Amino acid sequence: MIVLADNDIILKLAQCDLLDALPDILDCQEAEFFITRAAKYQLLPKKPAKALSKCGNEETLARLTSFLETTQTLPDVKDTALLAQLDNIEGIDGGEKFLFAAAVETENPLLITGDRRALRALLEHQGQLPTVFSALQNAVVTFESAILLAMRHIGFAIVKQKLLGSPKPDGMLKLVLRSETGEADFVEGLCSFSKEITPLLAFKPHLPSELNQP
Repeated sequence: MIVLADNDIILKLAQCDLLDALPDILDCQEAEFFITRAAKYQLLPKKPAKALSKCGNEETLARLTSFLETTQTLPDVKDTALLAQLDNIEGIDGGEKFLFAAAVETENPLLITGDRRALRALLEHQGQLPTVFSALQNAVVTFESAILLAMRHIGFAIVKQKLLGSPKPDGMLKLVLRSETGEADFVEGLCSFSKEITPLLAFKPHLPSELNQP
């Protein structure tokens, strides 16, 4: 398996202290994670103060730095025509454009991404992008589905505490998670953010029944 990782989800998982668990959650090896050529510089700006601000705290910075040392860099995409075509699809921005095209040229890819907007755009334009849709159907892990998979491995209570400890919770977490939130309500909230992209989600047998569709 080759895991193609976008910047957004790497940062979010680092902030929630779930990055170290990611290989176990996805049943893969650390050496199988690939990032874009610019990812390290975008995630860890050269100026220490800027890098710390982006991460939110020293712990996240340390986790992110350690993880990025284990990743590999994706080679250039050969199909420049596909890249140009993706350029014309509203909602699919730079990093995701490259990862989508790379998935087509990768055997057994798994894309982990926090960009639901790009995934919705892919589903809306799957007729125009048949090779991309074919490569990513049942092969995507989002931030929400990564959390659901983490709960299956280490339990709701542990995952909840990790998420509540994020120095920079995203909009989704702010909506669905409070200190008093129970597991059923939390799962329902995560699923509500995932239903529209169900055809792309990987590991469906390990996800809640409402997302476990053929």
